[in-house]
Amino acid sequence: MVHRMVLVRFGGKYVHLLKMFGALLTFGAAFKVLGSAYALSQAIDAAIMAYPVTIGDVFGAITSPIGDVFMWLGFMVIGLALYRADRTIIPIEEDIKTKKK
Repeated sequence: MVHRMVLVRFGGKYVHLLKMFGALLTFGAAFKVLGSAYALSQAIDAAIMAYPVTIGDVFGAITSPIGDVFMWLGFMVIGLALYRADRTIIPIEEDIKTKKK
C-alpha cells in the first residue's frame, strides 16, 4: 500500500486583484454580520415587547436575522480564503493499494 499526499495551491505570487476582491468581500461581509446582529437584537426586542404573541411569531421574527448572520459569515470565510489565495495550500491524501503479481 502506498500513501501519497498531493498539495494543491490556489494562486501564485502575484494575485493582487484576487486579494483585493477577497479583502473587500471580507470587510463587506463583516459589516453585514454586524448589521444582521443588530437586526437580530431589534427582532428579539420587538418580539418580547409585543404582548399577545405566539411562539411562531417569535420564531419567525428571529430566524431571518439568524440566517443573515450565518450567510454573511460564510461569505466572510470565502473572502478570507480569497485574500489568502497566495498562501492557501490544501493537502489531499490518498492510499493506493498495489496489486501483487
